[in-house]
Amino acid sequence: MDNESFDSNSTPLAHRGTIGHDPSGGISRRSMLKNAVGVLGAGLLPSRLHGAILPASERTKSMGVSSPGTIQRGGKTPITLMIDDGGPVDQMYYMHPGYETPLVIPLEFCQRFAGILEKYEVHGKMTVLPMQSCLGRLDQSLKMVPQKHLESFLQIVRDRVATRLDITPEFLTHLYSWNLKATNFDLNQDAGYTHFFEDTWISAAPPAEVAEYFTLAFTILKNVGINSTGMTSPWSAGIDAESKYARAVSDAQWGSLGRATTWYFLHDSEWGPPQQITIGYQTPSLDRVVVSIPGNFPDIFWSMDVPREQRAKFVRDNIDKMLSPDGRTGRIRDLLESGHPLTLLTHWQSLWTQGTQLGLDGLSALLQRIQSVLGGSIEWVACSELAERYVSASRKSA
Repeated sequence: MDNESFDSNSTPLAHRGTIGHDPSGGISRRSMLKNAVGVLGAGLLPSRLHGAILPASERTKSMGVSSPGTIQRGGKTPITLMIDDGGPVDQMYYMHPGYETPLVIPLEFCQRFAGILEKYEVHGKMTVLPMQSCLGRLDQSLKMVPQKHLESFLQIVRDRVATRLDITPEFLTHLYSWNLKATNFDLNQDAGYTHFFEDTWISAAPPAEVAEYFTLAFTILKNVGINSTGMTSPWSAGIDAESKYARAVSDAQWGSLGRATTWYFLHDSEWGPPQQITIGYQTPSLDRVVVSIPGNFPDIFWSMDVPREQRAKFVRDNIDKMLSPDGRTGRIRDLLESGHPLTLLTHWQSLWTQGTQLGLDGLSALLQRIQSVLGGSIEWVACSELAERYVSASRKSA
């Protein structure tokens, strides 16, 4: 497809999303959608539901580094692509009943996505959910997903995606929490899932349990050949227990993978005031550090709540809001001038867009514009590299 062309009349392989694990019997209680007036007024749907975002002053203080200029290399500004909710199935199918979308995402889409990363030399992070939608474990099997398809998806991730994007879990299920005392039999019978969503679970769970939960997430991905470098939050999970959350990420990474410097993605700003990278947790000797990397962009490709005939224009207009054709205006230009991290956020289901791939067309067009307008002034960097640079600069300034 021409990456500057958006076919708003593309027909998805219609498969109505069932209620599945949604306890409400309707739209998920963690809907990411605003009301229609708010959406049309802003011209964009929110990418994550974070509620009140804690200011950096209320989180663990960073170690003396306030500007990302210290993490530049060769005078180039780092830029990072962050993709949430990834996996072999469309998370919308169970999380947002009422949307018509195929459950299983074709391998051709995954291959095309990988090709776009390679073409524009993109780096960043992508979620791969270890127990996606409570359908099973990636290192065993997923209900309703052919085993060959699952294995082929993971092969694409290992060979073509993980070479450019850090792969992280997004807790375990991005839905109901898993009972760590459950057995494989319970998994097969769906008996091991609690009635608490993961954001509710982490608020009350003891610190040791959170670390064990995260260790399981990292272990499942490790079992399929994916070495996770950090953690992504589903919704706003951990926002009200961030110190416990950050410490658990460190304990799990250190215990399961031996990684001393790690990171997590919890905070984002959408179109609002951007945020800086900060330290979420550190040991007194600084031998273990956890970096909080914020998302400073909204998901401009989330078009599923716009009438189908208006979606192509919606995406084109949002690309202009991100970076004008001449590069003089837009969110990216604003962040370049203010010195805030260029951390672009989108979702796997946004790129898939109910089978039309409209979001992926839009991503390709945006990447082409960034390349042509900003050229050699930016450098695509993975989140793990951002974290390492930040910690290195922090230690030098301490």
